[in-house]
Amino acid sequence: MTEQNGTTERNGSETAIVPVSSADLANFNADDPVSVYLNSGIFAQLQRVAHLMASSQLVPGHLRGTERRADCFLVVAQAFRWRMDPFAVAQHTFVVKGKLGYEGKLVAGVVNASGKLESSLSYAYSGEGPGRRVVVSGRLKGEAAPRTVDGKVSSWRTENENWQANPDQMLAYRGAREWARRHMPEAVLGIRADEEIDLGEDGPAPADAPASTLAGVTDKLKAEAENRAREEALLARIESLTDDGPARADLLKEVTAARAGGGGIEAAEKWLDEHPVFGKDAPPEPEKPKGSKKPRKPLEE
Repeated sequence: MTEQNGTTERNGSETAIVPVSSADLANFNADDPVSVYLNSGIFAQLQRVAHLMASSQLVPGHLRGTERRADCFLVVAQAFRWRMDPFAVAQHTFVVKGKLGYEGKLVAGVVNASGKLESSLSYAYSGEGPGRRVVVSGRLKGEAAPRTVDGKVSSWRTENENWQANPDQMLAYRGAREWARRHMPEAVLGIRADEEIDLGEDGPAPADAPASTLAGVTDKLKAEAENRAREEALLARIESLTDDGPARADLLKEVTAARAGGGGIEAAEKWLDEHPVFGKDAPPEPEKPKGSKKPRKPLEE
């Protein structure tokens, strides 16, 4: 049996955890991002909650399982700094490209629950259609005048279909995030909302990512599939125009260079279309005898 950071362990499994003392809580500074890691009592308690979260079958898939305990700890520690229920916060998280994201609606809740405002953020709307605008106002304690940010649909709209179905709600989410970034950055330090994460090149999002993220990934995968089909067609065309030898190798080299020049598959197709010997206007080649074909090598990027 060993004891570390207030946690008693037996045979590698947790059996008891020393409760956090009132002195630990009194010494904790929610505005200090590293305070959680410097207070051993609170750190141990957060570990316990993270372990419990990882064992739940009702949290999102990216936080479920013993191998996800460290990921759960990130969510629990963030919720603790926000003074929010960690299990409620967990329901509004997702992971894309190895980055933990938080749904936009959560940011407004974080700001309103921060205890630094005289009252909750307020929203004033005007205009219609793409010109629909919101002014988000919030007055910090001790200040006489509210601080504001404003934005409109045409400037903030993304591919998320909710911008069409419920633009006022989306303006509120985005406006709250912009307000926090400008006037209360310490409350949202280090977090990314759903519209701020770059999908990158790492493939599809998890099943419980927001709909806007999944839609973007679907479009990306469709485009990749189309490019692969066009590449196959281009390789088949080169194969039909040349014998398997120096001529084909030279043509492949030229087509690859055209693609690598920045225009992608479109540039390679155009280059071959305009080739004086193999282009569309060139005289047709005699049909080659049928025979076995060697596997095609994909065009190099």
